[in-house]
Amino acid sequence: IVKHQGHVKSRQQLMDESQMVVDDTTITSHIKRIRKKFIIIDTQFDYIETVYGMGYRWKQH
Repeated sequence: IVKHQGHVKSRQQLMDESQMVVDDTTITSHIKRIRKKFIIIDTQFDYIETVYGMGYRWKQH
C-alpha cells in the first residue's frame, strides 16, 4: 500500500500479493500490528486508512 499511496488495496489484493495462503482476518491482524509498531515510533501516526467495504490505503500527507 505504500508503493501506491492514495489507492485502495482490497483485502483480496493484499492476500494475493502476500504470495502465501492467508485469509482476510490475517490481513486485518497484520494491519493492526503494523499500526501499533508505527505508533511506538510516532504517536501521531495515521497513514494507514481503513476504507469501509473496500480495503486499506496509505494516506498521502
